[in-house]
Order: sequence, then C-alpha cells, then structure tokens
Amino acid sequence: KELFFTGVLNASRLDIFQMETWGQLFPILAWIASTFTFVYCLIFVTKTFLGKYRPQKLEKKPREVSWGMILPPLLLAVLVVLFFFFPNEVAGFLLFPAIASILPGFIDSGPGVVVISAWHGWTPELLMTLGVVIAGSILFAVVRGRSDFYRRLPEQFSLNFLYDRFLVRSTEISFSSINAYMTGVLRHYLLYILAFLVLVLGVGMWRLQCFAFTPGGDSPVSLYEIILALVLIVAGLVVLCSRNRLSAIIGMGVMGYIVVMFFVIFRAPDLALTQLVVETFTVVLFLLCFHFLPKMAGHMEPLAFRAGNLIVSLAVGALVTVAVLTAQSSRSFAPISQFYTEKAYELAGGKNIVNTILVDFRGFDTMLEILVLCMAGLGVYTLISIRCAMGDDDENP
Repeated sequence: KELFFTGVLNASRLDIFQMETWGQLFPILAWIASTFTFVYCLIFVTKTFLGKYRPQKLEKKPREVSWGMILPPLLLAVLVVLFFFFPNEVAGFLLFPAIASILPGFIDSGPGVVVISAWHGWTPELLMTLGVVIAGSILFAVVRGRSDFYRRLPEQFSLNFLYDRFLVRSTEISFSSINAYMTGVLRHYLLYILAFLVLVLGVGMWRLQCFAFTPGGDSPVSLYEIILALVLIVAGLVVLCSRNRLSAIIGMGVMGYIVVMFFVIFRAPDLALTQLVVETFTVVLFLLCFHFLPKMAGHMEPLAFRAGNLIVSLAVGALVTVAVLTAQSSRSFAPISQFYTEKAYELAGGKNIVNTILVDFRGFDTMLEILVLCMAGLGVYTLISIRCAMGDDDENP
C-alpha cells in the first residue's frame, strides 16, 4: 500500500494534470478508496475466521485438513517474511546468478541495482498507510456495531441489488455482442479478418502517405508476358465462375502451369520443375478426391451475398497489389542479391546462384525440408500398406 501511495503522490506532481489545483484530489481519493478496501478486507477476515460456528448450514461434516495442505501456504508465508527482511541477500544468492547464467556479461558490467531497505523513515506514504489502518479500524468498529441499519434500507436502494442488476445487464450485453459476430460460419470469420486487414493496413498507408510507384528501375515487360498474365487472370475467373468441379480443377491446373512458365522466364528452372511436378500431382489428387464428393448444388446465392464477396475480394487484392508495388518502389537499403551474385562462386564453388543458396547458404533449412518430405512420404507409404493389408484380409478371411 505504501508503494501504491508513492505512485499516486508522484503522479500528483505531474504538470500535465495541473496538480496545483484539481490534481490534489488524486491522493485524497486514493486514500479514501484504500480505507474502504481495508474495511471490507477486515470484514472478510473476521467473518471467515472469527465468525460463529454454524455446522447446520454446511452440506458435509467439516474436518481439519492434513499437514500436506497446510505446509505449502505456511512455507509461502515464511518466504514472504524472509524476502521482506532480507531482500538483498535473496537477490545476491538467487536472482543475480540466474540472470548471469542467461547474460554472461551481467556481473562484469555491474547490475546497477540499488540496495533495498525495509525502513525509509516517516515518509508521507507511510503516514497515509497508517491513517488507512487507523481510520479503517474505527470505521470497521462502527459498521460492525450497526450492521442492522443497512438491512433496513429498501432492497432496490442497496448496493448489492445495484451490483446484481449491473452484473445481469452486463452479462446480457456481453452475450448479445458475442452472438452477433460468433455465428459459427467460416465465411463470416474470414470477412472479419480480411476487413480488419484492409482497414488497418489500408488506412495506415493512406494516413502515412507511404504509397510509392516508381517503375523506372523495373525490367521491361514483353508481349508474351502480358499474354501469360491475361491467361492467368482468365483461368482464375474460370475457377471462380465455374459450375462444376472439373472446370474449376482445369482452371487451377492452367494457373499452375502459367506460373511454371513465369519461372522459366525469370530463369529459375529448378523452381519451374518443382512447380510442374507439384501442380501435376495436385491436379490428379483433386480429380481423385472430387470424384467421390456429391454433385455441386445448382442454386444461385443472393445478390447481396455475391456483392459482399466481390467487394472484399477487390479490396484485399487492391491492398496487396498496392503493398507489393510500394515495397518494390521503396527500398531503404541496397538489395542483398548482389552479395550472392558476387560471392556465390567464391564461397560456395557454384555458378548457379539458386543451387548455392539452397545447398550451401541455407543448407540446414533445405536438409530439414527434405526430412519433412521424407517423413510425409513414409506416412503415405504406411497408410497405403495398411490399406493394402486390410484389403488382403478382407479377400482372404
């Protein structure tokens, strides 16, 4: 409590609150609130440990706890007393060695921790604390002797009634607000996330005026690249607007193979081969999985439903495009690709920069990725083996 009053008194000296006038009320209000807190804490303690013994109101016969349950709080109380009277010894034998094990240079540089003392003289904070104890004890004695006065008030004017009404009303408001957005529909949750992203990032970029687009340093765009980009857009629209799964799968396959061609144009043959293999297997897996699904429903969604999806999609797409263009045009430092261009052969002994990055500069990362792929392959092989064994058992019972 003395530390609390210290913070209040320090805050009351700040100029931003005009403490020469109204600011002096802060420590007074804090003292009054602490006095009432002391009173109801005394009520809790006295009624719990010094109240009348009424076993008829208990559902079960009470019994004393074992020493195993008394020992932990007793040990905690002893440690609190020891830490209070010997804080510097605890810091020197426990805290400083633990910090030094994490930060090796902590002891050499000097902790810079002041010596903690239990007595600082008759400070205003201590006097306020003593005043809380004295005034709270007197108020507790007065309230305890006249406890029936409060019960004579009408129920609607009692603090318990007001608190109960406030609690019930706040619970109703909380449930209504939670039920308004916790609908259990995945589409709603995605709308919340995407709308929040657009508002925060979009408004932030607009307020900070950080949009920049300077295509002067970009490579020239050829005609076939424009054609590939248009085909990619058309394939994406086919996936969105298709009425059967086969058309959607074909559209996704076309998009994947267009990405393969872009990798070839950007001189990344290893990524092109990887994308080609992954895209081929993905299309085949989709065809196998969707073969066992029921047919797509032929009903049309309402116009408001589709308009909401369109607005959110356009907003997210525009925001991502603007963010990418801004990141491309606003470089605070030189790109690191030049380091790999100049040092690839010297440090890794290879002229293919992509291979040197994958195998040498980030070799451990690539090795762990291969390990994950091997584990996934072993899992698939295990499932297939179990399935085949079950099929043999079914044929030969």
